[in-house]
Amino acid sequence: MTPDAVYDEFVAGFAARKFSAGLLVAFIDLFTALGIPGAGLPDFGAVLARFPRQTLTAAGKRANTLIVAEGGRTLSLRPFYNAAERFFRAEHKRFDYPSCAPHATQAWADYITWLDALATFTPEQMARLRDRVRAFVLDTLASQEFDPSSVIVEPPLFRMVIENFDFTSKKGEPTGAVFQGVVFGFLRADNPHLQVEIDKVRTGSKRLQRVADIDGWEGRRLAISAEVKQSVLSADSVPDLEGFANEVGRRGALGAVFALGFGEGARDAIEDLGVKALDSDDMLRIVEMWDPVKQRVAVTSFLYYIHHVEKNSALARRAGEFLDAAKAARPDVV
Repeated sequence: MTPDAVYDEFVAGFAARKFSAGLLVAFIDLFTALGIPGAGLPDFGAVLARFPRQTLTAAGKRANTLIVAEGGRTLSLRPFYNAAERFFRAEHKRFDYPSCAPHATQAWADYITWLDALATFTPEQMARLRDRVRAFVLDTLASQEFDPSSVIVEPPLFRMVIENFDFTSKKGEPTGAVFQGVVFGFLRADNPHLQVEIDKVRTGSKRLQRVADIDGWEGRRLAISAEVKQSVLSADSVPDLEGFANEVGRRGALGAVFALGFGEGARDAIEDLGVKALDSDDMLRIVEMWDPVKQRVAVTSFLYYIHHVEKNSALARRAGEFLDAAKAARPDVV
């Protein structure tokens, strides 16, 4: 067989036995390592006469792959095949090329006609055939190389809201609405399994037969309840939270008090009531671990509160301007 005939036969059978590409490359590399190309040998039988086939592995087991003796060492087909497989799969991401080195190298005896032909080729013919086989596989099998440009990256908008949005109520905005909306977005995104209820600031949760400013329900059971204070809480204000703490404790719910900050001793006093105390820094540490999708849920929940619960146009306008500016400041993301 000529090099063209070997190549044509390989191409014709590739669809049924993709591993044959690596096997043919491995044959060429094994023969090259043995110095066969250009040695003037007539066939594979002459190769084995010079480099006897070993029927046992180094461990004394029956050899299924092609192993030959060369001087004081043995050479196995398997490492050459492994290198060919790595070239196609690992280096060039042709994952449609099979990962089947044991099966492929055990099939070497099905290709004696190739081995006979390879024994007669010159180094130049061997090198060209090897290049053609590798190029055929790369052209035929689709690359599954990761393309970074295919990834749509979203900015961490909710983190940006916590870090940079001014929680101080501006003209025309209800006092406390900003922070209450942020806490609602935080709890809604962090508890997608719950029905999270909220009303306008200063509505009065008791009048609405709720426990606190924001309640998260699992069916009829209160799961989480939060009091929201857009201020720095002092230790003197903690007694006002005792009724809230008693109610969430009685219901077996998780209670939390969110504030802009806590004065000396306030955090410990709140947590002594059996509820959690969180400020914006605490939320930020948690949100930094969120993926962009979860942050998006928090932002949309924040906007839902502003537009459909608080229904305040001044706050809606300010929040919209902030988010537009935050996106514009990150041209690398969408």
